[in-house]
Amino acid sequence: MNLTPIRPHSAVCGGRDLVVPGDGVRLAATRWSGSGTPVVLIHGLASQRRFWNLVVPGLAGLPVVAFDARGHGESESPDDGYDTATVVRDLTTALDSLGLSRAVVVGHSWGASVACAFAAAHPERTLAVVAVDGGISTPSARWSREDARTALAPPQFALPPEDLPGLLAQGPLARWWSPDVEDAVLPIFGVDADGLARSRLRLDHHLAVVDALWEYDPVATLSAIMAPTWVVVAQPLQVLDDEAGRAWREEKQAGIASATASLADPRVVILAGAIHDVPLQWPALVAGLIRAAVDEVSGGAT
Repeated sequence: MNLTPIRPHSAVCGGRDLVVPGDGVRLAATRWSGSGTPVVLIHGLASQRRFWNLVVPGLAGLPVVAFDARGHGESESPDDGYDTATVVRDLTTALDSLGLSRAVVVGHSWGASVACAFAAAHPERTLAVVAVDGGISTPSARWSREDARTALAPPQFALPPEDLPGLLAQGPLARWWSPDVEDAVLPIFGVDADGLARSRLRLDHHLAVVDALWEYDPVATLSAIMAPTWVVVAQPLQVLDDEAGRAWREEKQAGIASATASLADPRVVILAGAIHDVPLQWPALVAGLIRAAVDEVSGGAT
């Protein structure tokens, strides 16, 4: 599926778009120059690197890089390689190509699991981890594999591209919707040969990532991380008091408890009132947490 962009999207804050190698795949990336401790930004499932657009201004002056994972955004979309180990090799190869030997690794949602898996596999390269609403639990704690595939499958739609922003603006980000948020979200989608907008991530690739999340072992992964690890938990103020809502709350609390017990050097930040996509909701706050992680490992304010 070779979708064309809905509109041109350029890097914010003087970033430079480039193509870097992964593990047998070409990855789209954006790099921002700076000095001091490097920061790597990893997006979540079915997202892409522009997701971090609103956070990047708060990291000005630091060397920062964000990638589109394989199958996502503008990166190549091979038929396989969506397991966590391969995605970690993609990240490792890309960082090698950029000459980045060590970094603070930041991930959101599925990207937090990738960040934690990278830190577990490469302790010598990981200065700190910031796991934003992910990385501390697994769908297998609540669902069978098939139930997880059903529950976490993306909505399937094809609609005129001019109708897409209005649809997206009615979702969980409605209260915080802005032209900047729109620019950060629209690159998730592209226009197909029939002129309709669809997700750039193929359904079979999406489900392959869901399988990887189902197989993810948070206890084993987190126990192998030696670096300071910031566990950032988004906690909406209103959750339905039904079976699904209670299961969600229990999973969150169990994940926090497990992470605190498993990590060598944890910091836990609970953001009451935050939605899952908190980097788009409160980007300055997320940037501040990343800077706190950077400051701690670099020995001073940046």
